[in-house]
Amino acid sequence: MKTQIKEEINKLYSLFKTTPKLDVENTHQHIETFAYNKKQITPLRRAVNEVISSGRCAWCSASKDKVQEGLKDELSREEYQISALCQKCQDETFKEIL
Repeated sequence: MKTQIKEEINKLYSLFKTTPKLDVENTHQHIETFAYNKKQITPLRRAVNEVISSGRCAWCSASKDKVQEGLKDELSREEYQISALCQKCQDETFKEIL
């Protein structure tokens, strides 16, 4: 799961002349660039949706039960529906903006 998502992210980033860093700030800057090109986004969204439907975490592959027990509030549950990241991975990923 994690490998498939990383591969899709790398495919998107390969569209740039210089590959950006994989961090929250740079990712936010490139969302608009990707938004116009649905063909490029679709495989990534499909991979994330597969992880969400399994209930696991996209990065650490935590079990469905562990993911659901760990989500601490409604905002975290909403973020899981977008990114498929468990609470621990959300906290690690978004620590820069907290």
